[in-house]
Amino acid sequence: MATVDTTGITPKTLAEYVELLNAIFQTAFGADFNIDPETPQGQAIGNIALSMSQSDDQHVVTAQALDIFKASGNQLEGIAAALTIEKRAASNTVVTAQVTGVAATLIHAGSTASSDSGDLFESVDDITLDGTGNGTGTFQAVESGPIAVDANELTNIVTVVPGWETIDNSSAGSEGQDGETDSEYRARYFETLGKNAVTPLESVTSAVREVDTVTDVIGVENDADSSIVVDGVTLVSHSIAIVVEGGSDAEIGEAIRLKKTGGTATNGTTTVLDPPNTAITFYRVSDVYIEVDVDITIDDNFPSNGLERMKERIYNYIIGTFAGAADSSYFETDGMTIGEDLYKNRLFTPINSVPGHVVNTLTMDILGDGGDQTSISADLNDKITFADIDDIVITVT
Repeated sequence: MATVDTTGITPKTLAEYVELLNAIFQTAFGADFNIDPETPQGQAIGNIALSMSQSDDQHVVTAQALDIFKASGNQLEGIAAALTIEKRAASNTVVTAQVTGVAATLIHAGSTASSDSGDLFESVDDITLDGTGNGTGTFQAVESGPIAVDANELTNIVTVVPGWETIDNSSAGSEGQDGETDSEYRARYFETLGKNAVTPLESVTSAVREVDTVTDVIGVENDADSSIVVDGVTLVSHSIAIVVEGGSDAEIGEAIRLKKTGGTATNGTTTVLDPPNTAITFYRVSDVYIEVDVDITIDDNFPSNGLERMKERIYNYIIGTFAGAADSSYFETDGMTIGEDLYKNRLFTPINSVPGHVVNTLTMDILGDGGDQTSISADLNDKITFADIDDIVITVT
């Protein structure tokens, strides 16, 4: 099983479980017992090992649910809710429309009309036409999100109501919004903490995060009288180290300068000079490119485009540009963050989102090394990613 100690949780790999079970079976049935993968007993060992490996994956997921940087969905909301920071739900576009027809006609709530763009809207409340055959009501888009409806575009009656003859909107609707993603929610969590912070570091990172086009930022500090090393980065005494992805050097430097306390030194390889002020330094993210090789056996349930889908899902799981698909919401991820280590067993999440296969082997290493690592460690200013989707190789045997 996975090892849990002071360093965290370390899962066993699928290969390690296969090796362990092979030894158990040969101890029980003799050294000549055939454990080749193509034999029935070899396939049984492979399936048992996969089940044990997936169980380890769930332990990792459980551990990550307690970490604000890795939690997602309900787990992330639970952490943020402790500080009364609620996730913004999706909302619907609302528009006021004028309806006409036969006097005293009742248009029940839920009656629908469509815009010129084909978007459906339904009445929020009952509408009763007055003695002159006129009425006004609120209509809400059936689908949530930023659905635009300009003035005089809600003109098509869909639900047939005897006596209801026309609909029109004299003014544009108030657009809805998409629900907040985990990535946006997590960023707002830290922004809220930073704005209410009484410690300089959180204030600095929040200020940097708000710089235009900054996509990720982390910070650490050293309040000791001597230098320390944090995840491969040296911090001089009484200093902070800010690691940033995106944004302009000048704006980041100014954000750090305005928020850090006097006498606090900065660390980094990027320097912003603003005489006569003291130079501000910070780190830019250093990409750590990886390569992944997967060997699988497929069955009749494997989709015709399964190899392409599996490759794309592994890639997007690491890059963080993907959150489900039209055909299936199979997982949501923010991708690897700055300074985050990658455990190989996490890759089974995107791999197993494609049905109809068994994983024979899975290897992961730094791009170009060609080996296999259970985990890849990232320094404070590193970010694990792919240089290209073709650095993922999937083989069917």
